[in-house]
Amino acid sequence: MEVKVFKMFVAKTRFALFLFITDLLFVRGLNVCDVKSLDFNNKTSYRYKNIAPTICGYCHGFCLRKCCANGYFIRKQKCVRSDRFNKFDVALYENENFTRYYEGDGLIVGTMIDCDFFPLKPHVDPEESFYVQENGDLWVPLYQKLYKTSHYCLDYLHNRTQISLICFPNYNHLMKLSMKFWCMIISMPFLLVTFIVYALLPDRNLHMKALMCYVINLLHAYIFLVTIQLTDEVIENTVCAILGFCCIFFFLSSFFWMNVICIDIFLGFRGFRGIRGVKSYERKRFLWYCLYAWGMSLVIVGITFLCNQVGNPGQWFYPGVAVGQCFLRNGIPELLYFYGPMGIIIILNVVLFTLTAFKIRQVKKDTAMLKHSESKRHSDDDQQNFNLYLKLLLAMGVNWSMELVSWAVNMNHNSVPQYIWYLSDFCNATYGVFIFFIFVFKRNIWKQLKRRYYSFMGKHHLAHSMATTNQTKTTNDSMATSVNDRIALEESELNASRIN
Repeated sequence: MEVKVFKMFVAKTRFALFLFITDLLFVRGLNVCDVKSLDFNNKTSYRYKNIAPTICGYCHGFCLRKCCANGYFIRKQKCVRSDRFNKFDVALYENENFTRYYEGDGLIVGTMIDCDFFPLKPHVDPEESFYVQENGDLWVPLYQKLYKTSHYCLDYLHNRTQISLICFPNYNHLMKLSMKFWCMIISMPFLLVTFIVYALLPDRNLHMKALMCYVINLLHAYIFLVTIQLTDEVIENTVCAILGFCCIFFFLSSFFWMNVICIDIFLGFRGFRGIRGVKSYERKRFLWYCLYAWGMSLVIVGITFLCNQVGNPGQWFYPGVAVGQCFLRNGIPELLYFYGPMGIIIILNVVLFTLTAFKIRQVKKDTAMLKHSESKRHSDDDQQNFNLYLKLLLAMGVNWSMELVSWAVNMNHNSVPQYIWYLSDFCNATYGVFIFFIFVFKRNIWKQLKRRYYSFMGKHHLAHSMATTNQTKTTNDSMATSVNDRIALEESELNASRIN
């Protein structure tokens, strides 16, 4: 790391000295430089990283830098010739508000920046959006930084999508750029293990199935998002659209499956869940939940796709999937098709859990008065389920609420420091690890896995003994509760007779 930093320092110092010398040598008014005639006439492509920075004209006032020569575009670290790229259109902004398209002189052509650089690809990640200012500076909201002409260049990809190559920011910005997605990669195996463990359990109730659906949808969402973010190659428009819509669908599905869990717990405490333990009824209810969770997600994605097909980029509701980026366009489209539904689901989940919490208090009072063993055992089971999924709701609600707030604040106030949201991104990305420790790292789960292992290995007597032990423990607990209830009842009758 120290060697790399030193090399970057030397490169930047060398280029600063180079600019100082050219400032002394070159005359004013020479604003256009086309190095195509030097040695590119007979070449169909050349590696842009091997081209030394050549400034044939030094701009005073307004200046733009095109990475490749005229008639070339960037593809796989090369400048590739194409007749479609003879015109270079650049949108100019005041802050992030469009003002006009660039016209006239002030273009330095075919001159790479002399530093370690990386591409900004807003068509892949909207957070990497950049805005060329009226004075030629490049504003990058992700880093809250203005880049001078000597530290960035612009060019096209094969589909006329514009990208920018910029010099590496400092270490903190690089950490922000990569931490979120590497944490998601770390979460993936934990989500996968959670799904596999619950798939192997011998007895799965409806809550377990709903959790499995939630986890597998979240895993797919992470896979598609990381694929979009970490792909270095240019993504074709069709592939880009598929990745974008799949990412939206699986994230929405995970939100709706969390909503399913909240609804089922709420209905259970309200007495609307039907007969407990009847497999046919639970199977039917699970199918309805599948239709709701995946159906609602498909409806939203279908509306997004329809608006993406019939709308145009100038309309405020236009999603812009695969048009400049694989995900949704920044601003109102993100609110309409992603953050809006997400916020509504989170609010609904919080309301359902709050109502359920009040119902638990009432059930506890009624159970304490009745002292009925079966009612008490079911109440304890429901209480455990509620506590377990309350942790999941809090984690999901806090994480995605912070994500929603961060999106809203960044959209309206670009001056907010990015480090404020490091913790939010970290917690959100490592969510899979949290789920694993809540639902898998439990003694009861490992016992059931052990029982499944014994059955698979043909040691049915050991599996049966474990099942018998668990059943005996449950029976003893129930008998102990019944005895305590009977003693309490006899004491109350004795006290009543004494009073009489």
